[in-house]
Amino acid sequence: MYATRPVDLDFLNTAPIRLSFAGTLTAAPKAVFDAIAHDVADLPRWYGAVAKAEYGGPGPFGVGTKRRVKLLGGVAFHEQILAWDTPTRYAYRIERTTVPGIRAMAEQWAVLDTPAGTRVAWTMAIDAALPTAAAIRASAPGIALATRRALGRLDRMLAAA
Repeated sequence: MYATRPVDLDFLNTAPIRLSFAGTLTAAPKAVFDAIAHDVADLPRWYGAVAKAEYGGPGPFGVGTKRRVKLLGGVAFHEQILAWDTPTRYAYRIERTTVPGIRAMAEQWAVLDTPAGTRVAWTMAIDAALPTAAAIRASAPGIALATRRALGRLDRMLAAA
C-alpha cells in the first residue's frame, strides 16, 4: 500500500481535485447518517462498488477511529475518521491506499434535512500525481452514476427497515 500525507478537514475545501456527488432521500437524516457512519459493514449492500468495509477495532466509533474499505477489483483504502457530527457530517482521510499516485485524500458525507427530503452529498478531495489525477477526473461520470444508484438503493433499504 502507498502512504498518503496527513490532511485535516480544511483539505476538503482546498484540494486540487474536488468531486461532489449528491442525491435526495426520503429517509430521515439520522437513519441516513447511521447507515453511512455506524453500519459500515452494510455498505456493500447499498454501494455496489464496495466489496467490504469495517472499522479497525471495537467501538465506540468516532473521530480518530480507523476504517478499512475494499472496492470490487481490489482497490483498498485505510482511513481515519476526521469528523463524526451526528447526523450531519461524517468525514475521513485516506492514510494508505493501493492506488499509486494519490498524495493526499479525504472524503466527506454531508447529510442535510431539506423540505424535499434528506440531501446527501459525498465529496472527494484529492491531491494526486498527473496520471492518477487524470484517471480520477475521467472516472467522475461513472462515480456519479454509481453514487446515484447507491443512494437509491440506500433509500429503498431504509424504507424497508
